[in-house]
Amino acid sequence: MATRTRSQTADSVPTFHEQNLLKEPSKEVCSFDNADIAALRTCSAFPTEAIIRPFDREVRSDFCSDDWVCFFAYPFSIGLRYPFPAFIYRFFYLTGLSYAQIMHMVWRVFVTLDQTKTRHLPDLCIKDLPIAYRVRSHGCSRFLHFSTSKNPLILKDTKNEDDWRRKFFFVKRDSIDKGLDLPKKWLTSSRI
Repeated sequence: MATRTRSQTADSVPTFHEQNLLKEPSKEVCSFDNADIAALRTCSAFPTEAIIRPFDREVRSDFCSDDWVCFFAYPFSIGLRYPFPAFIYRFFYLTGLSYAQIMHMVWRVFVTLDQTKTRHLPDLCIKDLPIAYRVRSHGCSRFLHFSTSKNPLILKDTKNEDDWRRKFFFVKRDSIDKGLDLPKKWLTSSRI
């Protein structure tokens, strides 16, 4: 496993380890730059004390680190804030998946189910998810939901988003709630 180190400041040198899980890493080069990070801060997607790593074209979303955790921009573009609602956090806790392993359409399902829980079904829990959706691998150790019915509970949840794989960033684990508890590596064998 190769190691890449980039200096951020004189007293902090983050180390990333390549997991080599992406089929075509050249197509997933990060495009979420410092202007995007500033916009993310403006919309209060993270608490003010969160340390977001400056843009670096050399890191990939499948890099792992003891100090940094990868997030895709997509969940925040549809209105989520960190820390994520308990309903969503519980899914990741139970499955052991990293936030970076979930394809964008799963986030739409999560947002819809969380809003449904908040407004109409307070007893809805993540263990109810298999009634309507199953989680399956979509290659490269990424996962998606597929409907268990011909009539999906949430319409257009599989709609594609352009370049979602290139819009990611890293946050210092110890600067966010539960950051030290988040997975450090992508799950490569399913326990779902």
